[in-house]
Amino acid sequence: MKIAFTGKGGSGKSTMAALFVGYLRQTGVRVLAVDADVNVHLAPLLGVVAHASAALSHPERTTAVRRHLLGTNKLIGGVDRFVATTPPGPGSRTVTLDAADPVLTAHAVALDERTHVMHVGTYEPENIGAGCYHGHLAILENLLSHLETREGDVVVCDMVAGTDAFANSLHAQFDAIVVVVEPTPESVTVARRYRELAEAAGVADLLLLVGNKVVDEVDVDYLRRELGSAPAAVLPSQAGLRRARQAGECPRPEDLEDVAPLRVIASLVKPVPAGRRAEALRALHLKVAEKDWVRSAHGDVTDQLAPVHK
Repeated sequence: MKIAFTGKGGSGKSTMAALFVGYLRQTGVRVLAVDADVNVHLAPLLGVVAHASAALSHPERTTAVRRHLLGTNKLIGGVDRFVATTPPGPGSRTVTLDAADPVLTAHAVALDERTHVMHVGTYEPENIGAGCYHGHLAILENLLSHLETREGDVVVCDMVAGTDAFANSLHAQFDAIVVVVEPTPESVTVARRYRELAEAAGVADLLLLVGNKVVDEVDVDYLRRELGSAPAAVLPSQAGLRRARQAGECPRPEDLEDVAPLRVIASLVKPVPAGRRAEALRALHLKVAEKDWVRSAHGDVTDQLAPVHK
């Protein structure tokens, strides 16, 4: 399954994603953690140094990953014709969470045999004035659409803060989208806006609104009132976690008084039917294909879609 963590900047989404990865590791499942935030917080929170040369968005790595995914797929038309929504097709290679998978071996850091960490990257000096972060995220969209998980496998993505996931296809790539919400007007506003966009995009049923940094029942009541329903889970403000972070230590489930909120999140995630996801991604690809800049740079990419057999 694929799970995204998002929310207002500063809401604690990266820390919660790191705690969730730690919880999953304790359960023995295979985990791929992807730091897709422009600020690159998740990787360091998991003890991984995020070197610019190791970023998925580094041109050499982007090309290498796409070359692998391309395989013998003739529909795509070559590595240089990949766009964010380019789908797998006949002859495409998939990525798995096997420790020996060539993409993980070359582009991820192994915390252990069952846990790997990747990061998309951030702006480098040469990127200034040359484009937006969505261009960096395209390789993540390619990776997710070509990723094959077995039962029990979990992909955890720490997303860009706010609603950037609706720019291309990221919102349609996941089985659950955890929106982390603090009991503040600003954080609640972002969560409500995310829900509005999710409803318009047809993924509102995948949202899990999770309260964070909650001090007391007044905070819980505030979230319930402002969100229109009770949060799916609530992580209280944790002195142990705060002390660990102040000491520069990576957040661990052991720092929490109770891991029940993490357990609740895991229990609520259900896999999206493959047909539903394929239909949504196909529609988004056709939408992207209409953009003038896509036609100018890549030609007509509608021919990347395999025929639908009914």
